[in-house]
Amino acid sequence: MVKQNRVKQQTAGIQKIVNPPVWLNQLGYWFRIGLTVFTALSLLLGTVACTNSSSATTAPASWQQALRVTPKETLTLIVKEHSSLPELKVAAGQSVAVEAIKRMRVWQVNGSVGGLNLYDFNNSALCGTKGCLYVGYLIPNDSSQMPTEVFAAYLDPHKPPKTPLFKANSSSHEGLPCLEVNQLSKEGRRQLQFCYDGLIYQLADSQLFKDG
Repeated sequence: MVKQNRVKQQTAGIQKIVNPPVWLNQLGYWFRIGLTVFTALSLLLGTVACTNSSSATTAPASWQQALRVTPKETLTLIVKEHSSLPELKVAAGQSVAVEAIKRMRVWQVNGSVGGLNLYDFNNSALCGTKGCLYVGYLIPNDSSQMPTEVFAAYLDPHKPPKTPLFKANSSSHEGLPCLEVNQLSKEGRRQLQFCYDGLIYQLADSQLFKDG
């Protein structure tokens, strides 16, 4: 009889080990569910991050009249710094420089260190054998810092149909997006890429395409 009681006690002990309480089973079940969901989300987010980093997109330039976003005095200084337009009066009583300011266009691009204002003088008087002048200024996020010139290039404004002259790349260097420029050549369409190095935009890449 004593031996049977011992066997029953041992069997009961084994049952307690093999069959944990209901609440512990439920806890383990929800833990496994949570671990599965966490793993799935981690894989999903990792895939999205890799996709975003490997496929940079571009946005074509959207130009507007410079006087709408930039004070006249600032545009006057930009014109004087990059040209020798005479101050002679034209028929309407305005100087040549003032007339040039009215024709200027600007394209604004946002970056983490500030905004880039790219100016198109849109004036044949500022074009030469090398092309027409385009200049860009960094407008820092910190209002206590002065705008600085970070881009200047003579470019041919003539481009293939349905092809923008400028495009902003979603990938950035030193807090500003890279710029893609399309230029026509005898061999075809050449795509130039300018990237900001912390001081100015430098030519980073040049590719030739035979599509025109």
